[in-house]
Amino acid sequence: MDSVSQFALGAAIAEATLGRQLGRRALVVGGLLGTLPDLDVLVQYSDAVASFTYHRSWSHSLFVLAIVSPILAWLLQRLYPTINYSRWCLCVFLVLTTHPILDGFTVYGTQLLWPLPVEPIAWATIFIIDPMYTVPLLIGAWIAWRNRSLARRTMCLALFVSSGYLFLTVLSQQHARNVAHVSLQEQKMSTANVLIAPAPFSLLWRIVAMDGELYHEGFYSLLDTSKSIRFKSYESHRDLIDDQFSHWPIARLDWFTSSFISASRVDNNLVINDLRMGVEANYVFRFLVGRWSETDFEPLESVQMPLQLNNDRVLRIVRRTWDEQVNVDP
Repeated sequence: MDSVSQFALGAAIAEATLGRQLGRRALVVGGLLGTLPDLDVLVQYSDAVASFTYHRSWSHSLFVLAIVSPILAWLLQRLYPTINYSRWCLCVFLVLTTHPILDGFTVYGTQLLWPLPVEPIAWATIFIIDPMYTVPLLIGAWIAWRNRSLARRTMCLALFVSSGYLFLTVLSQQHARNVAHVSLQEQKMSTANVLIAPAPFSLLWRIVAMDGELYHEGFYSLLDTSKSIRFKSYESHRDLIDDQFSHWPIARLDWFTSSFISASRVDNNLVINDLRMGVEANYVFRFLVGRWSETDFEPLESVQMPLQLNNDRVLRIVRRTWDEQVNVDP
């Protein structure tokens, strides 16, 4: 999730656990702790795929945060000795660990169990920026700052509302998944590896189904009257990379995305597209990983390609939320 959401969540948890002892300072301390795991973005690697896939790894590991929490709690207890150490441990642990857990509900990929070699968690029920989740927490923090007598009850209510909305996104995704699987089966398409990812507010869902050398993209809105999804099929061109998995950026992207990648040959350059974020022909994360010479393939240190945004298609996809007749094809 975005930094504002993480700050608001950390502030809410700190207020709920230590607000009576710390007063308004609980909001500030909790908010700052809540954004701490994202400081890993300051660590940049020369290889773009490394920077992309090591984000939300060690700094978002529940194991690492469980070790770091007692240390930070000890430091904070030195600053505010009137609060006992165990309460600081509880507060810091809850604030730090809820950050990556919330991130796990997005599609990016969060390595909650780093350093274990398991795929990143990407439940993909909520968009990376969703005011429906964040605004209740911000309102609660504003009231808590202005009226201390209502602070604890307000923040607990805000946490209940935001968490309730998060739970609704899970139910919404499951409904969209059921509709998508039925539509894919009816159209004789594979359901072995299917991504269901939300637009903001989790009303419109984008479905991507990997199917051998093809992948199928479709959209379903909770406001649709029809339960049949129209899919558009595209070639993944994985044949371009079948012999190149010894090149680390390619293998790493395939692992990190659960194989939701496609390949493109652009002016003899090999470009890998992350199919999870963005829409067809307008993907957020695209990486140049090598090039072909006259005789052979030359692996390169990966470089992220600029986003090429089709504003007309973005507007059509927004309209698709309430109008299922809109043609969203590229």
